[in-house]
Amino acid sequence: MTTSSSSSTAPQFKYDVFISFRGSDTRRGFFSHLLTALSLKKVRAFVDYKLKEGNEILPALYAAIEQSQIGPIIFSEDYASSKWCLEELVKITECQKEKGQIILPIFYNVEPTEVRHQKGSYAVAFLNHENDFKDDVHKWRAALKAVADLSGFHSKNFRRSEAGLIEEVVKHILKTLDDMHPAYDFQGLVGINKPIVELESIVFANGSKDIRVIGIWGMGGIDEKDLNIGVPNGVPNHVLRKLRQRKILVVLDDVSTCDQITNLVGGHSWLGPGSRIIVTTRDKHAISKEADFIYRVKALESNDARKLLNLHAFNGTDEHFLDFRWHNVVSKMVEYAKGIPLALKVLGSFLYGKCVEEWECQLQKLQKMPLPDIHNVLRLCYEGLDHQEKSIFLYIACFFKGVEGKDTVENLLDACGYSTAIALKTLQNKALITIEHCVSMHDLIREMGRWIVRQESFNKLGEQCHLWDPHDIYHVLKHREGTNHIESITWNMSSVSADINLSPHFFARMDNLKLLRFYYNNNNSSSNYYYYYYYCSGNNTCQVHLPQGLQILPQKLLLFHWDNYPAKSFPTAFNAECLVEIRMKESRLEKLWGGVQDIPNMKRIVLNGSKQLMELPDLSKALNIQELELMGCINLLSLHPSIFSLPNLVTVTLCNCLRLNNIPEWSEVKKEVLSSASSSSSSSSSSSSHTSRSKLQYLNLEGCVSLKNLPNSFSTLTSLKVLYLGGCIELDTSNLHILFDGLTCLTHLDLDGCDRLYQVPNNINNLSLLESLSLRDTNVKSIPETIKHLPCLRNLLLTSCRGLQSLPQIPPSLQYLQVSNCRSLERVFTPTHELLEQHLASYENEYYIGGTVFSFKNCPNLKKYAIDAIHEYVKCCNEEKRSMRDSRRVGNKRKRH
Repeated sequence: MTTSSSSSTAPQFKYDVFISFRGSDTRRGFFSHLLTALSLKKVRAFVDYKLKEGNEILPALYAAIEQSQIGPIIFSEDYASSKWCLEELVKITECQKEKGQIILPIFYNVEPTEVRHQKGSYAVAFLNHENDFKDDVHKWRAALKAVADLSGFHSKNFRRSEAGLIEEVVKHILKTLDDMHPAYDFQGLVGINKPIVELESIVFANGSKDIRVIGIWGMGGIDEKDLNIGVPNGVPNHVLRKLRQRKILVVLDDVSTCDQITNLVGGHSWLGPGSRIIVTTRDKHAISKEADFIYRVKALESNDARKLLNLHAFNGTDEHFLDFRWHNVVSKMVEYAKGIPLALKVLGSFLYGKCVEEWECQLQKLQKMPLPDIHNVLRLCYEGLDHQEKSIFLYIACFFKGVEGKDTVENLLDACGYSTAIALKTLQNKALITIEHCVSMHDLIREMGRWIVRQESFNKLGEQCHLWDPHDIYHVLKHREGTNHIESITWNMSSVSADINLSPHFFARMDNLKLLRFYYNNNNSSSNYYYYYYYCSGNNTCQVHLPQGLQILPQKLLLFHWDNYPAKSFPTAFNAECLVEIRMKESRLEKLWGGVQDIPNMKRIVLNGSKQLMELPDLSKALNIQELELMGCINLLSLHPSIFSLPNLVTVTLCNCLRLNNIPEWSEVKKEVLSSASSSSSSSSSSSSHTSRSKLQYLNLEGCVSLKNLPNSFSTLTSLKVLYLGGCIELDTSNLHILFDGLTCLTHLDLDGCDRLYQVPNNINNLSLLESLSLRDTNVKSIPETIKHLPCLRNLLLTSCRGLQSLPQIPPSLQYLQVSNCRSLERVFTPTHELLEQHLASYENEYYIGGTVFSFKNCPNLKKYAIDAIHEYVKCCNEEKRSMRDSRRVGNKRKRH
């Protein structure tokens, strides 16, 4: 398969410009100055200095014109009197039509109309030509008119400075040549246009007089060429003086330390105004001190990636893509490369000329073994890490999946004894990881890290420090090949179809195991506790069995994540002191452990969907726990009173715990917990603070249909912001007034479906931060007048409140009011002009985006005039809001301009 080279068809030019001029007018003046200026700019110009009489000159002139790219024509007063000038002009116009030659008219001391219509000296010249060259006059006149119609330069616009005219002409010629022949050959540089435009805006920002250092930063395989930079011993003073007087462009490639920039170009201090220093690097930290702006080079977008692979694998042709099988395998190869140009080029070149079967075979091989040309380049940054940074990098490459937040990664790796925060910053600076919402890694970087681990032990999987391949792990577990080399295991059980029976001691030799994850697919969402039931209970998913239970767990475990854990509890002898996180969704646990465990490092316990769980242990020594998730634990009967006494607990999720009927008082227990926390802090180097103030912010008891009461101790949860009690149909709400005295930080309160809610306490105004109140499907009969004193209330939901008879004055901040299907409702507030003004003032101050929505559908006892008054109020609100939004848009546009 061949393609024609673009260079074989491109026109070859001997000269940049052919200047057509009348020697008697301009040779010793304007022309000579223009020629000198072009020569200084290295522009090749043809000039016939020895014009000879006779026709033998024409072939040479015509050849020179054909071999030139631009034809500047100096129309002077005596230009038309020369037959040779006019013949040159005709030939130049022919080359414009046939070869695309650029014509640049320069009207030197003549008007364009004189040239266009042959007036003045041009008219006199053509009177003579009519007699001597009658057959040529018509084509000369046509050429003069055609060229005079083109845009050019007029000397009268530069009356004060002929040098200014020459400068502008030279600039125009140089720009035209640049446009015709870019400084670089971009063939094969797919997707280069957008980055070039972005970089130009950075390079030329802030005018041309400042000195700027622009860093170009990216991972290996995107923008680096692996060049070594030598450092000079010193720069003489006379050289420095000359440098400071010049505008200079310096490009430093593959810089690894900030000293290299300083030693080579002295940063901003060695160069003249307008200079630019462009630095490429894999390490952001190496240029952060000197660079005025750092541009991160991104991977190619999918379409550009496909073009680049196509260029190297198929010489740019598309014929293979007509076949579906080819289309499919090429798409998978593009997906594998993830936009990295190096990978696309190497893969394309390697697979050039190979059949589709070979492509498919190579794709399978890449899952186990990367191509050396890709791996070796990507590994360069890894080799520059210290021992601890390398270890953290390998944990991220082999264990973490790119969905974990930075805090989670830091918590677990800090517990491993690493200084994680500074190491993550180093990895980020070297473009080995990205940190946005999560700590993530490019697939090829991850593959490089995993290949490094594989090389530790090709033949003995159990001696690798990290295990991640589902089939490798199955093999290690089935054949009991685990050793103390293993530090982490992450096993996607959905990828293995065969079940497995494990012995009670299968962890016995894995003394150094710190992170364990047995999971199904991407089941990371804490809210999706039904996942296993619907997706992982079929015959095609591996089921792990412990027919004799589990007797041993490694004592160094930090993370224990086992979906559908098959045992009834943790091993009796297991000491959970090191554990940071427990995740056991859909487990068969009946309890975690007996007695009290000293678990000072525990941050999170997730047991969602553990349907056989009946109790939680005493967690009074889990002094640093922040999250507790027990969603869908349908047989959980009660909670240990220590839970709500824990000083650092922030989130508790207990929704759909159908048999939970009691939450005990915890005042006395809290004193014991705080006493334990105080003694722990004084005897430990831990900097954790334990105060009497609760940190709990989120509590979800939604769907706890058997829950009878909330203890008065709830009033001590003074940091609580969100409380969901929807569907607690048996809940006694008679002590809400006590709770409202303490829950002053509450922003969201949901009491939907609480059948035993008959009235809202008058002291609801204590909840001064409340933004959303939902009382749908309750038996509340009235809303207290004090509700109007809730300055932050935005949403009030009263749908299907069967006994609601009246609705008092609302707070001005209210944006959404839902009172549909309140069939007993008879009286509502009367909208006033004062309420409207306050409502709009609230809208303006808080800058809400949405409109006002009040709904009173299916309220048959409510008078029509009352509904009409409210509808009119809402209409006025939204009209005024639209006007305010329009005014803001106009104001913002003016600010931008």
